Parts: sequence; structure tokens; C-alpha cells
Amino acid sequence: MRRLLRRLGYVIFRGRRGEELAAEMEFHREMAARGGGGRFGNDLRLREEAREAWGWTWIDRLAQDVRYAGRGMAKSPGFVLGAVVMLAIGIGANVAAFGFFDLMVLRPLNVRSPESLLRFHRRSPQQYAFALPYPETQFFRRNSRTLAAVLTLNNGRLSMEGEEKKITAHFVSGNFFTELGAAA
Repeated sequence: MRRLLRRLGYVIFRGRRGEELAAEMEFHREMAARGGGGRFGNDLRLREEAREAWGWTWIDRLAQDVRYAGRGMAKSPGFVLGAVVMLAIGIGANVAAFGFFDLMVLRPLNVRSPESLLRFHRRSPQQYAFALPYPETQFFRRNSRTLAAVLTLNNGRLSMEGEEKKITAHFVSGNFFTELGAAA
């Protein structure tokens, strides 16, 4: 906790700390010159190392990057407008696509206890089918002790008299809507 407070103090009183650092470096430079020692070192590098030791230099770098980006945007507003429009279109398209995906795939069914629904498939070495024949569903309905109800759903295509195109239809058992707790 003390370390965090010390680092916050360095950020808040950054100007004062910089002045103290410059004065201390000047003192050491004079002492090195008096003692006959050669060079003190690179001022800029030593200041940067001291700031990194204080921590949170990323705040200074972030501020520099934001100022640089602001100057760049001020120089070319047409490019900025184009980039913002492209981002808006891209983000809008992604939000719409995810909303549709969420509605169709991720959200649970709007029926009573959707977590308890099971779907049976029929598999053989030659083929795989989603639909079970009606006699099989009747067998499950009569002999199952673990299933609360057996529902059937089958897709088909109908052709209406006088219509040129076929209509997609779903055929369901009589207890389909009552067992799911949904309206037709």
C-alpha cells in the first residue's frame, strides 16, 4: 500500500520531483568534476531511468501518444471522418450480426424448462436422420418411464392448389404446444 501511495505521489508531484532530480544531478555533476572524475553520464538517459524507477511512465507515454494523435487528426480531418464512418459501419454490422446470432443460437427457447428438452436422432452406418418414424415415437411415448412427454416435429413441403411455389410446413404432434407451454 505504501508503494502505491509513493507512486501516486510521484505522479501527482511530478514537476517538483523533476526539479529535485535536476538539482541532485547537478550536485553530483559538480562533485564528480571536483573529485577529478570524468563525465557524470548522459543526463537524458539518467532522467528517464529515474522516472521509470518512480513508476507509471506509461501515463506520460499515453499522454504523449494522445497529443500526437490529436495533432495528426487536426492536420487531416477528411481522413479522420472517413475512418470514423468506416468504424461506425463495421461496428454497426457486427452488432447487428451478433444480435441476430444471439437471438437465434445463444438465447434459450421461449418455452417451459428448455434445459430439460431432448432431441433424438437416428443413426445407421449408411445414414443419419433427425426425424424418427412415427411408430418409433409412439413406442417411446408408451414405454418411457423417464420422459415426461414425447413430442414430434417433422418438416415438409406442400404445394397448394393454384400456387406455383411450394410452402414449407412443420407437422407437430397434438401435445406439442401444451407440453412446451407455448402458444401456436
